[in-house]
Amino acid sequence: MMKAHLTHSRILIFSLAFLLLLAGCQPPAESTPIATEQPTLPPTQAPAAADTSPVQAESLTAINPNITLDPALTQDADSLMVSQYLYEGLVTLDANGNPQPALAESWEISDDQLDYIFKLRSNAAFSDGTPVTPDIVADNFNRWFDPQSPLHGNGNYATWQEIFLGFHAEKSADKRPISMVDGIQKVDFNTVLIHLNRLEPKLLTYLADPAFAILKTDALAVDSAYGGRDSTIISSGPYVVSSWADDGLTLSPNPKYWGTAPTEDLKFIWR
Repeated sequence: MMKAHLTHSRILIFSLAFLLLLAGCQPPAESTPIATEQPTLPPTQAPAAADTSPVQAESLTAINPNITLDPALTQDADSLMVSQYLYEGLVTLDANGNPQPALAESWEISDDQLDYIFKLRSNAAFSDGTPVTPDIVADNFNRWFDPQSPLHGNGNYATWQEIFLGFHAEKSADKRPISMVDGIQKVDFNTVLIHLNRLEPKLLTYLADPAFAILKTDALAVDSAYGGRDSTIISSGPYVVSSWADDGLTLSPNPKYWGTAPTEDLKFIWR
């Protein structure tokens, strides 16, 4: 009888141990979902105050302080990035890289594909209210292209050379024009024509480069160092320079812009 009693006791002990072991192997209960409402804080804590400042310093774009806002004369990435907010060319590129109207509302290409005729927008104007005219467009092109232009100055116009290969009157060893561009001329009160020396299917894409934005030529004529902090920057694009200070640069919407004006300022800090 004693042996039977011990055996029964051992079975009972093993059974209890097994049940405890089984309980320990069960997966933990799922945690309670996080409440979507803010929990009540103890009296000694308070929620952080919302930051109501209009611009967070860490959200500002840091750029080179020595920018030059004359895109025809610079290849500095920061200068060109800011210039794209300030100026426009005849055409722009969409997200897929396809040419779209900008200061020119439309264009036609001749049958031989050597003449590109651009019709300017009737409401295209600079930020000081001056209309963008065919004469101004032609003067910009001649500035880039013709070393004899009074606006050409001493710049090397590296982007023009890179894309269009040469300047007016430059010839190769076989006496052929180096540049694919022959010239530009005013057709009438709202039309300009660019004539090519040879076919260039990518001309429209090339003209969308920020280096070929249209600047107010009167401003270039009176300021040989146009594009610096001491210049009066006159825009043809959606923004104007509203502040150029020791701590950074601020661009504001251009009320004279022909298209949909932006609604917020753009702020940059110096690196």
